[in-house]
Amino acid sequence: MRILTVIGTAHNGNTRAVTDLFLDEFRAEGAETDEIVLPKDFDEFCCGCANCILHGEDKCPHYHKIAPILERMEKADLIILATPVFVGSCTGGMKALLDHLAYIWLVHRPRESMFGKTGLIITSAGGSGVKATVKLLKSNMNYWGISGVHSYGVTTMKMGGNYIDYKDKDKIKKQVKSVARKVIRSLKAKKTGFKIRFLFGLFGMTQKNGWNRTDSDYWKEKGWLDGKKPY
Repeated sequence: MRILTVIGTAHNGNTRAVTDLFLDEFRAEGAETDEIVLPKDFDEFCCGCANCILHGEDKCPHYHKIAPILERMEKADLIILATPVFVGSCTGGMKALLDHLAYIWLVHRPRESMFGKTGLIITSAGGSGVKATVKLLKSNMNYWGISGVHSYGVTTMKMGGNYIDYKDKDKIKKQVKSVARKVIRSLKAKKTGFKIRFLFGLFGMTQKNGWNRTDSDYWKEKGWLDGKKPY
């Protein structure tokens, strides 16, 4: 089992601590782990040129930085997106990374390797924003083709702290163990759910119209317009 953790901050606070709890559970199952820390490992903002979608990902001005990250994502069985809540959403570093991966959405040029993967979202907040952050990250994972997306969010009411100082730390540990077990079961199942299969079929119909030649050529080369499936 290979795990890639993408963490949206280098700050060692609540999100880092909870993420480490999950990783301890997975390592106990023999998992190999890899980690990307933002913005240290990817520090570019999307400039909105749309070259990745219209002309190919290699035309992105930051392709030399995003391509190795996507390669590491494709090798993982479980992708973890971990971020504290910043102003009601994920960190700027996490959002910048998501923006650079727009071209692998189902509606454009999804990667076969994403289908059957499992996703885990970890987030923490000093106040509100956990639900909105989970929703944003889950939507991105679903549009990458990942069905089994699990999440764990905690509101600590303490900014810049660590769950170890939180009064409900034992409760958090129990919750983490419970979610980790669900993630492990999902990893073993490797299923592509109805929602992803439906969206793939729906977007396949739009590709037949050839509105974006780069996308439609990609689908044709994969054989997806002739009934072949990536899952």
